[in-house]
Amino acid sequence: MYSLIRTVSGFFLILIIFLSLKNNVHANNVCPSPYDTGSGIKTINLPTFQKDTTGKVKLLQKIIAALRFTKNARAREQQRVITIIRTVMADSMVATAADIKKLNAELSLQQNQHFDSLRALINNIIASQEKDTVLAPDETPAEPPAPIPETDVASLISKIIPILQQKEKEERNSEAQQKQLVAVRALYGRPHDKVDTLRLSDTLGVTYTITLGHKAHVIGVHPYWMNDKYLQYNFTALSTVSFYGYTTEKDIKAKNIPPAPLNIFNLAAAAGKSRMFTYYETDPAHIEALLKDEDAQFRCIDSLLPLLQQYQADGINIWFSQLSAKQRDAFSRFVTLLSNYFEHNGQQQYTITVTLPAYDDQSAYDLRALDPLTDHFLIDFTKASGTRAGALSPMKGDARRAIEPVMSRFLNLQIAPSKFILLLSYYGTQWKKSPTGGKDVFTRYVPFSEIRNKYPGDSSVIYDEDAVAAYIEEKDANGDVTSEIWFDNENTLDVKYDYILNNGLGGVAIWPLGADDGYGELWDELAYKFISIDTTFTDTIKLGPPTIVTSSWWTRVVNKVSHEMLTLKLLFTDPCQLEAEKDRDDSFFAYVTLFFFIIALLIGFFYAYNVRMTGMDWPWRKLVLRILIAWVLITAFFGIVTLFLNRDVPFGITHADVTNAKSKCVTIPMLDLLLIFTVGLLLGMLIMRILIRPLLSKNDKP
Repeated sequence: MYSLIRTVSGFFLILIIFLSLKNNVHANNVCPSPYDTGSGIKTINLPTFQKDTTGKVKLLQKIIAALRFTKNARAREQQRVITIIRTVMADSMVATAADIKKLNAELSLQQNQHFDSLRALINNIIASQEKDTVLAPDETPAEPPAPIPETDVASLISKIIPILQQKEKEERNSEAQQKQLVAVRALYGRPHDKVDTLRLSDTLGVTYTITLGHKAHVIGVHPYWMNDKYLQYNFTALSTVSFYGYTTEKDIKAKNIPPAPLNIFNLAAAAGKSRMFTYYETDPAHIEALLKDEDAQFRCIDSLLPLLQQYQADGINIWFSQLSAKQRDAFSRFVTLLSNYFEHNGQQQYTITVTLPAYDDQSAYDLRALDPLTDHFLIDFTKASGTRAGALSPMKGDARRAIEPVMSRFLNLQIAPSKFILLLSYYGTQWKKSPTGGKDVFTRYVPFSEIRNKYPGDSSVIYDEDAVAAYIEEKDANGDVTSEIWFDNENTLDVKYDYILNNGLGGVAIWPLGADDGYGELWDELAYKFISIDTTFTDTIKLGPPTIVTSSWWTRVVNKVSHEMLTLKLLFTDPCQLEAEKDRDDSFFAYVTLFFFIIALLIGFFYAYNVRMTGMDWPWRKLVLRILIAWVLITAFFGIVTLFLNRDVPFGITHADVTNAKSKCVTIPMLDLLLIFTVGLLLGMLIMRILIRPLLSKNDKP
């Protein structure tokens, strides 16, 4: 009982003390820390948004204010937002609540989540505001716009920042691309057999060769109507050049190639690229006449092989459109006949590729039967279809024409991914928009060069991030969209090329080359993505000064004598082989001749002196005379050898004709010459003995 009373009393005591103290509640105030040396209550002012009492707060100010108090905002993101807004909107431009809501709604769409799309949207707001601010003379100004909700501004900032981050990433990729292209271009025209040396240390290095290769196949299709635009092609970026210009007529006979020579094949061959013909047919009647008649197929195939041999092509691409289900087996038999014919009659192995539609709704192609007969399948993404404006080769979307679902369907056939090559177009498509929101109408294919000429700036380009495609809206005088032009540029092709490389596909085929004539960004993107710099290390070498091997005097004499004996051997067998020794020193035999000549003079003086002093009775006269004659003959022999080896002597055997570098060596072996000389000497002595000596009198005989 005592403890209970004590507890209750303590509770009431604490309550009385608390109520007797003065307690102030401060908004935005906090109590000081016990460790704070200051005294009293400290106030922290929490940040608040500035109230928009006028309804005319600038968009730039709203963005800066929102970024300043966004939890994850960073300084450079704030600066990027300021930069982009300043480039597209004047500082005096007023953004209304409706403008912010419109931007939020548009940026919520996938196709507008791109830097250039953001610019286009803000430009549209500027245009609409300028149009709304033009008042008639008797018109009164409208009421001030309503204040912009802070939530709308914050939502806008959350959408803009990722777009600017994506732009920064694109700029970094562009810088990396330029560095890669500089390295690739430095190797243009480099001899394939040039060897470089890399220093590993002060005394050791490795030799290596550098060549340009490809990460995957890059086939460029040149149609005959592009004429001489091939003169501007970057053949280094291509691995294969395909000429589109071979078809059949009603009688199933091969149509002649255009009369202009196929100089594109010559340039491709000079660049070391493969050459291919595209055998195409777009008329269903011609295809039916060919596939139903086996004799017609043989006549067609007989005309293909001479064509490939004449232009030194490496293969054929079969591009038939509008095949039907009933032609499925017939087409497979035709490709089988072509494959067997090339295998048994061609002197080289020719490649066969088949172009397939992205969506084979009639199952006209038996891929499992064609797989062992062909080298690659070209998946055609160059045909416009559907009733809504869109890209030729979207990444996602319609399962009949989008790259990802189409390739997923092909890869499920258990065919190697490396056999599939995406055929992408350098043409855009123009669509007429329905004013009532109904079906769009495809009107024509537009070359990339025409699009760039008509719309040189980026402000008019809108990107569909889902389809990975660019499009441009064409508007009438009232600002209504009348048509759209969908196309691929370097930004959209960058993503599609990455898809090809990351999924191990066979490569890309470009249709048609020349559609970008005058612009180089598509070539740069192609080279950046697919050209590889291949380095092959060949050997490890010493970088120190070469060691000079000194040999003895006797070794040098032996080597010299051996070399000159080989020269004598060649003189007696095949003197023309001496022409291969361009640095041969011919002075050796000249010195030998001079030596023998001096000795012969000394022997002659010695013989003459003794005959003069002793007379003919000198006992050594005959011996010395024989030695002198032999010595003179040896001297004469070496003298002849010296003359034959001397390149400055016009009648020398190894004389070099400097006026004609292609002149051939025409000579006879020394042995044959000596035989001729000996036979001539013997004949002369025989004639002297038989014919001339009997005619002489005894007194005339020596």
